Amino acid sequence: MKPQRFLVLDGMRGIAAFAVLWWHAGFGFSAGFYPRHGYLAVDFFFALSGFVVAHAYAARIQVGLSFWAFARLRLIRLYPMIFAGGVLGALAYNPGWDGGITKLFWLDASSFLLLPLGLAFHEATFPVNIPVWSLFFELLANAVYWAAARRPNTDAARAVLLIAVSSVLLGGIAYLAGGLSNVGVSSAPAFLAGFPRVAVSFTLGVLIFHTRLHERLPRLPDFCVAVVLASLLLMPPCPWWYDMACVLLAFPLLLCLGAQARETQHLHRLWYWCGALSYPLYIIHEPVLRAMFRLHGGQHGACLLAMFLAVAAAWLLLRLYDEPLRRRLNTGWTRRGGIC
Repeated sequence: MKPQRFLVLDGMRGIAAFAVLWWHAGFGFSAGFYPRHGYLAVDFFFALSGFVVAHAYAARIQVGLSFWAFARLRLIRLYPMIFAGGVLGALAYNPGWDGGITKLFWLDASSFLLLPLGLAFHEATFPVNIPVWSLFFELLANAVYWAAARRPNTDAARAVLLIAVSSVLLGGIAYLAGGLSNVGVSSAPAFLAGFPRVAVSFTLGVLIFHTRLHERLPRLPDFCVAVVLASLLLMPPCPWWYDMACVLLAFPLLLCLGAQARETQHLHRLWYWCGALSYPLYIIHEPVLRAMFRLHGGQHGACLLAMFLAVAAAWLLLRLYDEPLRRRLNTGWTRRGGIC
């Protein structure tokens, strides 16, 4: 039986990825209007990832999918674009930095190896390609999920307790930091704060799938949930509690509604395109924006051009590099007896 495809959720992931692109471009090029809460797209990604990973792998883990097989599947899905983002990040890195080629080597290695070595240089966790910080936490959450999913009778109360404790920690962090925009990204304390950030949303996504909460809600038209998600990310600057309300209430509800949404026929191709582009765009947009900033000095008129180039580069890498490479890796592993 062909596995279920949550096409509207794919489209929502694309909307979130574009919001991150627009947020970084608008901030970097001092645009007058951009999604001031675009950084919250990462929390939606985490929740969506928990839901989708549980949907795709829960049954297979319970019947014996090994950790190494699971890890290989996840790395084949994620790593080709991590590598491409690391190469582009190294090319676009500021030529005026201190430390020379040795420092660049270690910083780029941190991107390839998913290790936050930037902290050793008193920089961001992954300064060569900043969005990699969320991939570090994403894969860590995946590993923890594999361990938990091996026990099918794991008490859901433990997941609720983890969400509750992590929510309290994250709420305190958001209050002290004035929001979640730098949590996980910019310093050693921010990096440590990334652990409760991923724990809350990823576990919520897993819990929604395993409790089938999404199946108990009404089926709304797809464009309704898409517009609400975009509106939440486009909200003007708000106090810290807005971020927590999105993480704990709005995004889980939208995840449930998106999983059940009725697809509009003429939007089908749009959701497919948004979903396919979402991950490549997220992982390579920052080096493209940085390169354009170096060339144009942050001129306002370059903002739209930089965004267009990021989308074009993501699409070309998806079609000419990422998809062919992943097909080849999966096919080769299947021939050697792997599970795909």
